[in-house]
Amino acid sequence: MQSSTVSRPEEVLANLVHDLRQPLGNIETGVYLLTLVTQPEQTQTHTQLRIIERQVHDASRLLAEAGTALDRLRAQREEAGSFDLTNAATTGVT
Repeated sequence: MQSSTVSRPEEVLANLVHDLRQPLGNIETGVYLLTLVTQPEQTQTHTQLRIIERQVHDASRLLAEAGTALDRLRAQREEAGSFDLTNAATTGVT
């Protein structure tokens, strides 16, 4: 990203979204593999794995929403030449 055309908060948001996707994908894969090797009678383990899976899904959804908000901010910046990051971010991620 070019520092002259990208605001610092926008850069931080883009990096955060990017950097969190990989670990979430690794956790999701780990949960899937653990589900495959866990015996059916280990109900507490399956329950915990479902909880982790649901939380990873929720976090992934939040990242997707943040990415969408970032895309809107970039489009708004291109259209207007500048934008208010605080206002656009609060209206885009609700």
